[in-house]
Amino acid sequence: MRKFEATIAQKYNLRFLRFGAVPEASLWFSKVRQVTRFKLIVDVLEQTQLASNFSISDIGCGYGALIPYLIKRFPDKNFLYTGFEIAEKPLNFCKERYNEANFSFKIGNIPDKSCDFSVMSGTYNYAPIQSPKAWENYLFENLSQIWNASRCGIVFNLSVADEAKITSQNISYFSKRNVKNFCHNNLGKTFLFMSDKLPKEATFFISRT
Repeated sequence: MRKFEATIAQKYNLRFLRFGAVPEASLWFSKVRQVTRFKLIVDVLEQTQLASNFSISDIGCGYGALIPYLIKRFPDKNFLYTGFEIAEKPLNFCKERYNEANFSFKIGNIPDKSCDFSVMSGTYNYAPIQSPKAWENYLFENLSQIWNASRCGIVFNLSVADEAKITSQNISYFSKRNVKNFCHNNLGKTFLFMSDKLPKEATFFISRT
């Protein structure tokens, strides 16, 4: 684990110990906004005409908040879910809370085996460094590795601005133009979705088809 990844893990471990399994633990300050983000991601998955059986890797799964939403949206589908997280405390919670055979959880931020889709919600919002360019490069490096493990595509959201920046509270905003161009030029066909309910965020879908 890189030094700044250890900083991220420590941040989320402490927040989970303080807040428990609630959005605040993952630096989300509204359940409604969290669900809106999930809806945008899952809407994209639905548009791909999912098979009755599919596999999904949730990168930066936190305390597993996406799982109940997936179950609600896909009651008639059998899906294999693997959550990846670099913070040990919320990951251990997931292992105890979701111990069914189709759920698994692993330390890390890159899938260790192929899946149909990889998803990320808020995974890169907290930046432990103050260099937007270095943080952007870290995102691109991870996306490239995640892409190699994703058979059908990647869906993820980011906080965005016209120019990349990191606030004094270490909240990162990416240039949506830079992200879309990188994904389109280096990975696959890339689509960008915005919502009036989340005007400073964008959802990206990189597709293999």
